[in-house]
Parts: sequence; C-alpha cells; structure tokens
Amino acid sequence: MHTRRHTPVALVAAALLVLSGCGGGEDPARSDAPLDVVALSTYGTGTATFADVAAVADAVTAADGTRFRIITSGTAIGRMLPLKDGQTQFARVGDEYIFGFRAEHEFADEDWGPQRTRVVWGPTAPHSWMARDGSGIEEAADLEGKRIPRITANPSVNQKTRAMLATAGLTWDDVRPVDIGYGEQPDALKAGKLDVLFQQVYGSSLAELESTTPVHWLDFDADDPRTQRAVEKNVPSVELRPFSGAPGQEEGGSNTAFWYAVPIITYAETSDVVASQLARSIVDSYDTYRDATSTTDLWSTDHAMIEPVEVPFHPGLIDVLEEEGVWTAKAQRRQEELLAQEKRLHRGWQQVKGSENLARDWAAWKKQHLEEAGDA
Repeated sequence: MHTRRHTPVALVAAALLVLSGCGGGEDPARSDAPLDVVALSTYGTGTATFADVAAVADAVTAADGTRFRIITSGTAIGRMLPLKDGQTQFARVGDEYIFGFRAEHEFADEDWGPQRTRVVWGPTAPHSWMARDGSGIEEAADLEGKRIPRITANPSVNQKTRAMLATAGLTWDDVRPVDIGYGEQPDALKAGKLDVLFQQVYGSSLAELESTTPVHWLDFDADDPRTQRAVEKNVPSVELRPFSGAPGQEEGGSNTAFWYAVPIITYAETSDVVASQLARSIVDSYDTYRDATSTTDLWSTDHAMIEPVEVPFHPGLIDVLEEEGVWTAKAQRRQEELLAQEKRLHRGWQQVKGSENLARDWAAWKKQHLEEAGDA
C-alpha cells in the first residue's frame, strides 16, 4: 500500500486561474517591474506536475499576494507556444526546453528553430513504467511484442521510452507502439489497450488506477553497464535512482526510476527582476508547500537541479543560487559552455534556414559542427 500524498486538483486556491489551451494579455516579462500576476503553461490538471505547480502557486500567493494564471496542455508545442507568443512569462515543461534550445523534433521547423530557453527552477521527480499484475511484465526485456505507449506530440516521453527499451537491447521495432495522449494512459492500461504506461510515479490518476486494478512498476538495474549506456546515450539528463511510497508499491517497497528535472523555464529576454522574483518566491515559500503533494519536497535546493546540464540557467536564477550559496565554479563553467553552444546553434540555423529539407539538413549541420565543438 502506498503512503505518499496524492493531492487532488481541488487544492488550487481561488487566486489561481486555470485555463486550457488558451491565453492572452500583455507580456510583462521583459519589464523590470515585479509581477502581480504570474502566467505559466504546464501539463494538464490530472498530472502530478500540475498538482505541484498549483501547490507552489498557492503558497506564493499566501506569502506575498502574487496571483497565478495557468494554461494547461497535453503536448510539448502546446506548453511552449504560450511562452513563445508572450501569453505566459513561464512554462513548466518536459524535455521540450532542451529540444527547443537545440531545435530538435517539432522545433526543427521554420516557425521555431533554436530557442533561447532558460531554466528558472528545476525540480526533479521520478518517472517510470507501470504494468498490470499478472501480465508477465517485470522488466524491460519482457516488453518485446507488447503494446507500448507512443505519446502524441510528446517527444520527451518517447525519448525516455526509447532509452528504456535500449536497456534491454530493444527498439521501437520490437514492440507494438500505441499512439495515445499522455493523460489517457491509465484508462487504457485498465481497459487492456496498453501493456504498460509511463508517468510521473506519484500522479493522482495512478492512485485512482491502483484502487481498481492491481499494478506494479518495472524495475531497472542502475548498476548494469548496458542500462547505464542506454540512459547516457539517449537521455543524458536522466539519473537512475530509487523511489518509494507510490501507487503500485507495497509499504516499504522500492523500485528504480528515471529521475529528471521538469523545470520552470522562460526565455533569455525575461528580465532578471522577473525571473529572480519567481525563483526567490519558490525558495522562500518552501516550508509552506513542501508537504502539499508527493513531490513538492523535491523543490528545495537540496533536490532541485542547481547546475545547468543541457540548457543555460537564467541570470535571475543564478542570482538566487548565489545568494543561497549553492552556485559553484563548475556550474558557471557549464553555463558558459552552453551559452557558447547557443551562439553556434543560432549561427548554424541561419545557414540552413529555408532549406527544402530543413530537418534533415539541420540534423546534418548539428552532427558535424556540434561534434567538432564537443557538444553532441
């Protein structure tokens, strides 16, 4: 039996306006004035990611009166577009902040190209694959020929699945992909339309699933060399670490999951005042929201991503990390490497932009020039 909290969406305070797939209004992010209303796009209301954002927003509102307007979307583009169009100042996203930075997948497009994304806060969380009891699926090697979710418009999740399959020497060609929305997975697993699902392990929808359907988590050997190589090659931002207290686990039980940041991001053009305002509010309100959901305790500087990995940090975040005494010389070196990489990406995009085979030519440019610079 699981022991962690699975907070319902009802925790959202009256000061939090939730919209679905829409937005509007001016973008004050470039102003040096502090924000009265923070607009942010993120995952849908049934996800643990949304519950975390709602809990943090509730705490910040109680502390200083800042109100929040949240736009939800189940797709990577749907979370990034309000930020790009100025409907929001921030977004809490999956790996689309990386894909946007490097113009990969849907972002290798004339309407996008390399994006000057910046991390404002990087909370981490465990994600993994769940199967029904009695399915005979206990590890990745058991998935050959099985029905695997291929999440619509979500290259971040699909890249994780590619890495997971590679831990057992499998590829997408060895399984039966099922095209499905991220939030549709629990019902599909229950109905027998999927053999596994992939989600953040503490999602309320999984607690609901567990109440009617016996389920368990696939496990991974973090010490296995092939597993380590598969993760490093496909999803270098992921760490293999244990988790407990989730739906589908016995009390005291533990499994290994894919841990990675699901960060709040903005663009480089956002003022330092605005970015640091949000980061500082997240730090200062921690004691208020830390126990609100199953994963809000992971928003502290002890658990959050405090060194840039694949995308630069916003200077406003760096200011806060310096004030907290956790910004290091190593982090600064990586920050400078990523800023230099960004310049190369933008110069390269200008060389291939307009090509009739843009995605192909862009991939070829990156393979040549980023490998030469040691960035690939």
